[in-house]
Amino acid sequence: MTKNIQKKIISSILALLLFPSFFSAQSHISTQSHQAAVTAIVPANYGGSQKTFFSTGNDGFIIKWTDDDQGEHYQITDLQIKLAAVYAEKNIIAVYETDSGLINRVSVWDFNTLTRKYAKRFSDSVTSLSFSANGTYLIAGTATVDGAVFMRTSDGTIVDKIKDPTGIISYASTSSSEKTFLTYSPTGTICYYNMQTGKLKGKFSAEQRLSQVTTFGNDMFLAGVKDNAVYVISALNGKTISTASAALPLILADKADQNLYYLENNGISGYTLQKLTNTDGKNFSAPRITRKFKMLPGDTICSGTKQGANIMLGSQSGALFRTDSTSDTSILSFYPLTENIYDRIYDLAVAGNDFYFLTDKAVYQSSYDDGTVNKVAENAGQTQITTYGKSIILWSKGTRKPVQLLDLVTKQFTTLFTPQTNIQSLRISGTVLLEMESNSFVNAYHLDTQQFEQLYSGAALQDAVIIDNTLYISKSSATMPNSPLLSVNLTTQETVPLKIDGNVIYSLNCTEDSMYGIAVKSDETEKKTILFSFNPATKETTTLLSLSDEDTAAFTCLYGNEIYTNIGKDKVFSYNISNRRAINYNRSASLPVKTARNDSRLVVLNRDGSVSWYNADIQQVLADWYLTRDGNWYEF
Repeated sequence: MTKNIQKKIISSILALLLFPSFFSAQSHISTQSHQAAVTAIVPANYGGSQKTFFSTGNDGFIIKWTDDDQGEHYQITDLQIKLAAVYAEKNIIAVYETDSGLINRVSVWDFNTLTRKYAKRFSDSVTSLSFSANGTYLIAGTATVDGAVFMRTSDGTIVDKIKDPTGIISYASTSSSEKTFLTYSPTGTICYYNMQTGKLKGKFSAEQRLSQVTTFGNDMFLAGVKDNAVYVISALNGKTISTASAALPLILADKADQNLYYLENNGISGYTLQKLTNTDGKNFSAPRITRKFKMLPGDTICSGTKQGANIMLGSQSGALFRTDSTSDTSILSFYPLTENIYDRIYDLAVAGNDFYFLTDKAVYQSSYDDGTVNKVAENAGQTQITTYGKSIILWSKGTRKPVQLLDLVTKQFTTLFTPQTNIQSLRISGTVLLEMESNSFVNAYHLDTQQFEQLYSGAALQDAVIIDNTLYISKSSATMPNSPLLSVNLTTQETVPLKIDGNVIYSLNCTEDSMYGIAVKSDETEKKTILFSFNPATKETTTLLSLSDEDTAAFTCLYGNEIYTNIGKDKVFSYNISNRRAINYNRSASLPVKTARNDSRLVVLNRDGSVSWYNADIQQVLADWYLTRDGNWYEF
């Protein structure tokens, strides 16, 4: 491997320094759909089954669909998953996660144990992802001139297999013996490399800028899409064998199939499954319709794959569909094997022995111990909830929706104020609603006097708390004053930059004499995220937990002597301030985004809108609850 490639790859450790790198977790079995577009579907053909597939989505979930049409759900990331590859024999799946910007990560998961084997960060986007024929290597194509990166499937070690740079590639495959490596480049080049010597042994010109590139016919043919046409190309010499005009085609190639199938989207006329038949081993027939489907109202097929005669398709809304390639002259309908059976919980808050749960249409009150669900009030699309005495406050992050107070006794709503810009955070400090807008303004709404005032304005603000008449503001150190933490005397307005290490601080919590938060430090030599405590009297900072990577979206939650966080995104951790003991809680199928706690129960809100219940001092999940659309709990 060239030094250039080594510089461009960053190993993503993502392991807490104080905890083991692997944790117990559980998946959910259901027919629930993805909550965003299905980005990839790949066969998991092991154990003789040809109806088992993995699907991935922009919701960060991997779902394994078995022959009985049940899906094993597990969320691995808060990023979008764009590519997937499977080493079926070992039930290992590799995915490309990205924020479509700075984060480009390939992670490899053992789906038998729901554990991540390893992850690699790339400085450029990943353009292809595949396992070698016998599963020895995971091969990632990158948007660089250095091209393909080989990793040992067993441990992620980078292997110097190809001596000659491959350039940018959009498809890669190995021979069954893993002695030959085939690539297709968007420049219109097919290359063959000797994997034993690493040298180029053949190069052919082919059609340029093909998308959905794949091989079929045991790697004898290459297929791709360009300008609403399907191309079949000889993989042996790069010559175009056949072209077929097609409206928004989706290639459904089976590597072992001598024929090529693709799905054509004819708009209001519906979809057709087309077949290009290999007539003599060298030539292909004109396309022939093997199946017709009615249009999919309000949705679009966007991904799919074929294994044997079995076809699985995914849609923009997250639905999955099964069909097959046998000829049928009738006009068929797409019947999803998935459904949206749950109502998403957007936020939660503690209320004594009970908890409040907020959906887009209602506020519910419930507890783990009695299991009943009581609808407290209607909700007009607010997304956040905060408790205040015998009232609750509803608001919506990232919007200018009015902040509302709901009296739980009279069931009356009162508008407290309307944000001038997008509201970022809101917390209660005594009788003050401390509000931040657009990373620029810290405001106070006095609940006793109904007065609204601006306390501070600046740039790149993250969070704020009040301790003993002092306003503490966390921010980015890139803006003036160049400290990530400021103190503002609310009487004199004196502003003092505090000395604390970090590029940005966020997610503050406080007691009467201490403050807690998350600090991120990131430069060319180090990436680190810490949960810290800050003593306002001595100005001393103490590191409580540390992560050897960058996490800019962790939460903190303070209850008594316990501070909870999901630093690292995968788990909820609890740090006891008194005895300095830290524990981690086993996670659910979905990633945690918030916690609430009373004397006996800890409840975790998950990214998919479910909640997980725990005894406060026990790490095991008691139950995972989903709220059904008719207002009842469904338990896993």
